[in-house]
Amino acid sequence: TNPKNYQLWYHRRALLEFRFEGKSVRESEEEAALLLSVAQKELEYVDKILEDDSKNYHAWSHRQWIIRTLDNPTLWSTEIQYSHSKILSDPRNNSAWSQRWFALHEGSTIATDSSKTSTILSLEKAKEEANYALSGAKVDPYNESPWRYLIGIVMEQRRHARRAEDDDDADAEHLAESSELVRESIKEIREMKRSMEHPLQPLPSEGGVSVSLLSALVDLLEIFADERESSEEAKALFGELAVEDPVRRKYWRRREREISKKILLVV
Repeated sequence: TNPKNYQLWYHRRALLEFRFEGKSVRESEEEAALLLSVAQKELEYVDKILEDDSKNYHAWSHRQWIIRTLDNPTLWSTEIQYSHSKILSDPRNNSAWSQRWFALHEGSTIATDSSKTSTILSLEKAKEEANYALSGAKVDPYNESPWRYLIGIVMEQRRHARRAEDDDDADAEHLAESSELVRESIKEIREMKRSMEHPLQPLPSEGGVSVSLLSALVDLLEIFADERESSEEAKALFGELAVEDPVRRKYWRRREREISKKILLVV
């Protein structure tokens, strides 16, 4: 059989839907234990598939469906550890990084309007996850996955803080601490950049400064575009990215022009 055959996965889901239909893990302790056992066995099956192909989209999707459907605290908690083990096994497996985000947010997505709700990480948890991402980036700065994970964590906090500010429900302390989270991340990345520019040991085969590092740094600096120092640094980085990342040269040049216009407006 072909583990990438989506029809087979849909068939397994249909069978499980019949088993889970109308059931809730919170109905009774006995029913909760039974459904949890069924789910765990299915997750073990999925894990065997991922052992052979750790980036099988259908397997990851099926895994998410099981956990979201049962919505059991035990499954959410163990999935965080599971995704961590997969990241350790292959730090460049973006599916594993995405699964960590999924588990931490308990399957919710980013809310795009006031009618939707989403699970926002606490600021303290966000700090832990930012450090987690930076630790992964330090192991392999050329790995884009931890950098994008970091940006996702930080930007979520900034969106949440801005939304509260717009709704006149702003928590001054939270706004200040979310800004501090960004600044601390910027400081860490700057230090990594300097270390790569003046290495004590030979760099990996990729060589040079990591484009993923530069991209993450400039994304964070733009949060403080109303500060001339941050804008000037971002502009310089866009120029560097246009050289280091020739495939997206036009994209970086466009962003360089945009930040240049903002600089003119900064007092």
